[in-house]
Amino acid sequence: MKPIIEFKDYTFKYRSQVDPTLYNINLAVYPGEKVLIVGPSGSGKSTLAHCINGLVPFSFPGESTGELQVGGEDPSRAGIFGMSKLVGTVLQDTDGQFIGLTVAEDIAFALENDCVPQDEIFSKVDEVAEIVDVKNLLKHAPTELSGGQKQRVSMAGVMIDDVDVLLFDEPLANLDPATGKKAIDLIDKISRTTGKTVLIIEHRLEDALYRDVDRIVVVGEGRIVADMTPDELLCTDILQKEGIREPLYITALKHAGCQITADTRPQHIETMDLAPYREKVQAWYKEAQLPPPRPGKQSALEVLDL
Repeated sequence: MKPIIEFKDYTFKYRSQVDPTLYNINLAVYPGEKVLIVGPSGSGKSTLAHCINGLVPFSFPGESTGELQVGGEDPSRAGIFGMSKLVGTVLQDTDGQFIGLTVAEDIAFALENDCVPQDEIFSKVDEVAEIVDVKNLLKHAPTELSGGQKQRVSMAGVMIDDVDVLLFDEPLANLDPATGKKAIDLIDKISRTTGKTVLIIEHRLEDALYRDVDRIVVVGEGRIVADMTPDELLCTDILQKEGIREPLYITALKHAGCQITADTRPQHIETMDLAPYREKVQAWYKEAQLPPPRPGKQSALEVLDL
């Protein structure tokens, strides 16, 4: 299968900087994949996203070497408008994306620009509003909505243009943990129901892994440090070395001296096979002589069901 996004020895340097932000990037993403790209602030992960959607080099000028193809197009030639027909981007600052006076107008904006017949616009707006659960908000002003509602409206606005790639740039940045889980759940629903290629740029790894992803790409100091399945990555010390907080249950198991293996499916604590670690965790717990939990609280063993 041919990649829908492919970087080959790609290096990019902003015009205002002396050193490149991205170095020798080699990355292939295939149609229908759901890929999580993580890295600390300043690692280059957002620049990677801007290269894919055409903001580099048109909004952020600079020099590049190597090759980049997205849907068979070179973003540096297709331009922002050309790439907008292939890549739909949901920004972390959703307020900056709103154009319409109402939610319905905002969702319909791309179709109106393309002179789509009005009956078809109404039908498509209803269809995507149903998918992201905002049908009851169509007459509201976007500025009146909560953070989570704004996120869903932004998703509808990029989905309606029937793009091949959906790019979510720090979708959890302005959301509390509970609302963030709903956002990740919705992204997962969109991925499963539409079959679109989904890229999530995020530094809150544990929250982003609330639902399955196919691969995690770790970016550090402008380079791709790792490209693995979640189960493989969580068995390594790569996240710790790159300053990315790993899930707390993984940290707890490692602190207890457990050697985590991919076959125990560590991507989710709910489905992870904890049996191989039970004896070691229990021994660590007894040796540590931890005080009993406060009334109404669970002990570490109870949390891990050990």
